[in-house]
Amino acid sequence: MVALSRSGRLNPKLRSKAQQGIVHLVLRIFHDAWPFTIADSRVTRTADEDSITDVLRWQMEDAKSRISPPPHLTFLREPQSDDPELDAPTGLIDIMVRYDWDASVYLTMECKRITSKDNSLAREYVRNGVNRFASCKYGRGHAFGIITGYVICDNPDECAYRVCRQLMKEPTDDTGYDSEFGWQVDDDVIPGVRHYRSRHRQLLVASTIELMHVFVRLI
Repeated sequence: MVALSRSGRLNPKLRSKAQQGIVHLVLRIFHDAWPFTIADSRVTRTADEDSITDVLRWQMEDAKSRISPPPHLTFLREPQSDDPELDAPTGLIDIMVRYDWDASVYLTMECKRITSKDNSLAREYVRNGVNRFASCKYGRGHAFGIITGYVICDNPDECAYRVCRQLMKEPTDDTGYDSEFGWQVDDDVIPGVRHYRSRHRQLLVASTIELMHVFVRLI
């Protein structure tokens, strides 16, 4: 039997193994949904994050339904990340992936626009994306989280590089960035698709969270 904490979270020794399969499944669904997302007329390089994510959420639901049998996942748009123990800040999660009977067991997807042209969006990505996981505003005590970079230029690799450089510039007291783990390339989760990984100490709990970074082009 899986050991749960008072708030329903997985025991740290078991949570990584239990959640890794969910992360891989969600990324598969995401990549299946993305071509349909960018085919929507509302999704453009000038569209705001919320408008893009509104479309993405429903396209992920559709992509899930195309799996036989459909997995028991629910994609919730902007639910509050409140904490029953009231010891962490709260916020609105871009897409919460529910996969368990317990409301406090979920996967967080944060979505940010990103460009290789300047550093302003890379700073936003880190300060209002990565740091929300480190502060426990999102994913308190979770093993994994996902950040999606909506690339508004033609160079997703350079966007990833800018985020990496920005992480190294920011105070580790804010990012919880594990420099020994570093910014790792991952080409294995989805064949033919590049992801990145980083690891962060969560500042309110004796825990680390691994973030999967996904950079996808907007047409």
